Amino acid sequence: MPYLSLPGSQDAFSLLSASKAWNLAGLKAAVLVAGEGAGDDLRKLPEEAVHGASHVGVIAHRAALLHGVAWLDTLLLHLDENRRLLGELLEKHLPEVRYRVPQGTYLAWLDCRPLDLENDPAEVFLTRGRVALVSGPSFGTGGEGHVRLNFATSRDIVTEAVGRMVKALE
Repeated sequence: MPYLSLPGSQDAFSLLSASKAWNLAGLKAAVLVAGEGAGDDLRKLPEEAVHGASHVGVIAHRAALLHGVAWLDTLLLHLDENRRLLGELLEKHLPEVRYRVPQGTYLAWLDCRPLDLENDPAEVFLTRGRVALVSGPSFGTGGEGHVRLNFATSRDIVTEAVGRMVKALE
């Protein structure tokens, strides 16, 4: 049942954008559907959020929503395969690295603390294995000893990245 059709939703609104799924974040466009009583809340939105969509953004969003669903479905299957592949490779070759399979992203959060690396794991993997990962502390407190790995790539590159990480620790 659509959210805005529920009782009590007359002062609510729903916002949709293709920016994340189709990587259109730089092209300003979105669709906002509001209940009859949502005007007060909508007037509180910052000007940059409501000051018109870009022409190219509207065209790109329209194309994505009308013609890009099959592509997105294929992409999501590929990401799910890579998500599982990464887990299998880590379990087999780097069992000390803790990895919880993410549900809705193409970014893996890897806990490398059990490796007892003196330096930032991202730096170690880059300098010794030529694998570029993002350092955990750049995401705030609690990130020490963690790295972020982007698995939105080919299976071969995911496999090679884990192989290089293993070699970096030898």
